Amino acid sequence: MNVYLVEYTTPRTPPLRERKVEADDFAVRDTFVEFTTADGKKVFSVRAETVVTIAKMPPEPPTT
Repeated sequence: MNVYLVEYTTPRTPPLRERKVEADDFAVRDTFVEFTTADGKKVFSVRAETVVTIAKMPPEPPTT
């Protein structure tokens, strides 16, 4: 499972929001960007026109 940091705009305050999403993949479907698990379950969806950035987070180092 990957962790993505999604920055997107909203008409509310604050206008720029961030959300960490745990998903296996994402794809643009019609006017939305959908984040899904390997079995196809939708985890998060946001309008494509509002997305500013999508960044894949590096894996966390193992704890000892």
